[in-house]
Amino acid sequence: MDADGLESPPYVPWYRKPEGHEAPYALSTILTSKGAQFKCTACFPWIPESLDILWGGHAAQKPELIDPWKATAKKWMGAIAVGGKGRLLVFPKLATGSPFSVTLTEPNMQIDHVAWAISSNSPLEPLIVFTVTSVILIFNVNSRSIVGQLRGHGGPITSLSVHPAQPNLFCTTSRDFTTRIYDLALEPVQVPNNPHWLPLLEPSLAGPAHGLHMCEPEGEGIGQCVAVLVGGRSGGHKAAVKCSAFHPSQPLIATGGVDRAVKIWRIPPAVFSPPDQPRIAREDKPLFSTDLLHKARVESVYWLADDILVSRSAEALMRRNSDNVQDIYYEEGTAVVWQWLSLNRFFPPGKIPQKVMRGTASDYRNSESFKVLSAYHLPMTVPDFHVYRSIAHDPILLIPLGRTIRLFNISRFGPRTPPKFPGDDLAYLTKQMQLEGGSQQPTQDSSRSRAQGDADDAGGPRDDTGEEADVVADRQEATTAIYPPPAPLSFLFEAVEGWHIHVGPLKGGPTDISDIATCEVGCEGGVIVGTSGEDTLLIWQLQE
Repeated sequence: MDADGLESPPYVPWYRKPEGHEAPYALSTILTSKGAQFKCTACFPWIPESLDILWGGHAAQKPELIDPWKATAKKWMGAIAVGGKGRLLVFPKLATGSPFSVTLTEPNMQIDHVAWAISSNSPLEPLIVFTVTSVILIFNVNSRSIVGQLRGHGGPITSLSVHPAQPNLFCTTSRDFTTRIYDLALEPVQVPNNPHWLPLLEPSLAGPAHGLHMCEPEGEGIGQCVAVLVGGRSGGHKAAVKCSAFHPSQPLIATGGVDRAVKIWRIPPAVFSPPDQPRIAREDKPLFSTDLLHKARVESVYWLADDILVSRSAEALMRRNSDNVQDIYYEEGTAVVWQWLSLNRFFPPGKIPQKVMRGTASDYRNSESFKVLSAYHLPMTVPDFHVYRSIAHDPILLIPLGRTIRLFNISRFGPRTPPKFPGDDLAYLTKQMQLEGGSQQPTQDSSRSRAQGDADDAGGPRDDTGEEADVVADRQEATTAIYPPPAPLSFLFEAVEGWHIHVGPLKGGPTDISDIATCEVGCEGGVIVGTSGEDTLLIWQLQE
C-alpha cells in the first residue's frame, strides 16, 4: 500500500508491459582495448540459488557445499569473459573490477567461442571453455591457468554450448560435419579404446571422423570426448554443423547446419554414466531431422520449452525461373518458432525412457513431425541472433542492427499466416487439361493438325516453322505454369512491437563507436553485454 492507504498496482515486468514502453536498460560502461579485436562474450550464468538445479539438485544436498557455493557465485556474478585476438580477457563485477587475461602462444590466433562451465569434481572452481580453430582450451579463473587442452575435430569449431543443468558437459560443432560432447569430469584419452569391426580382430583405426578415438593422445589436463554425433548419409548432417542447443531437462540436443537441416538427437545414456573404460558413444541417426523449415543454412537454434524451439536461417539464394539459371535473387533469412510433435512418443510422461531408442526412417529422413507456430523474415544484415530464456523470464530475442539492439518478446509472436486456398489456380490449370480419345469433339486446332498430317503423307508442302513454333510455345507454357506460392512472411521489425536499446553518449566515454556486432543477456536478465567494432565492449544495466 502507498502513503495514502491505497493498494499499489501489481508489478509488471518491462517485457510484459503494453506497447509504447521503452526497455529500461541504460548504457553504463564502454571499454576499449586497442588491438584486442573482441569477437565473443560470455557472462557468468549462475547465482547463489543455482545450486538447487545443477546436477539434478544433488549438489544442494551436500551441506558442505552450500555456503562455499554462495560465496563463489557472489564473487563471480557479473563476470564477463571476452574472447579476442591472441588472448582471453575476464572482466569481474561488470568490468568494475581489475581485469585479467590469458595470452595464447600465437598472438595472431583468434578465440572464436567462449562459455562458462563447472566440473562436477570441483564445483567451486568456475571454468572458462574457449576454442581456437579446432582446439579446445579450459581456463580456471581461480588459479588463472590453463587446466585442459583438447583436440578431436577435423575442422574449425563453429559453435560452443554448455548443458544448462549439468555444466560439466559441453558441446562443440564443426565444419567436419560432426558434433562432439565433452565431459570435464574425465581426463583425456591417451591410448585409443576402439571396438573391432568384423572380420578384423584388432581395434579399429577409423578415427574421430567415424566417432572413434584418434591414434594420438586426445589432449592433456581435464576433459574427454564422450559422444560424437557423426555426419553422413545415414542420418547425420551432410555439411558443416553451425549450432547446437542442449534441452533444459531431457537428454536431447538440437543441431543445425549448412545442409538446411535441423536435427534433434538423443544424448547417449553412457554420457551421464561413463563406463570404466573410456569409449566414445557414437550416434548417426537422430530422433528428428528435417530441411523443410528453412531455405538456407541454419545459423542458430534454441529451446523455448520442452517441445518448442526457435531457429534462424541465413538469406537464401533463389531462382525465379527454372529455365534461366541467371535469374536469381536473395530472399531474406527467417526466424521460425516451431513445435516438435514426437517428444511424447520418445519420452512418454511419467514413464522411464527406453535404454535403446531408435526412430524410424521417417524420423531421420526429412521428417514432417513438426508444426510451425510463427515465422518472420529478418533483415539481410543481421550480425547476431541471441535468445535469452529462463524459468522466471519470458524468452527474449536480441538482434543488433547498426548502433541499436532490437528486443522482442517471443511470446508475442503471432501465428503464421496460412496459405490461401488455390481455387483460382486450380481452375486455371483445369482449363489447360486435354483428355486424349473418348467422345471429345475435335477442335479447330486439332482439325488443322490432322489436315497438316494428311498433307505430309501426300507429299504436300509442310509448314515446319509453324509446327516448331507451336511445340516451343507448348513447352514454354508447360514449364512456366504458375502454381500457388506459399503465403508470404511478414518482416519481424514491422509486424511485432519491440524495444530499442541505443548506444547513447556516455560521460567521459568515446563517441566514435562502430556498429554492434554481438550481444547477449546476463545476470538473470539484469545486464546486456555487446561488442562494437573490434575493440569496444558495451554494458547496459537494467534500471527497473
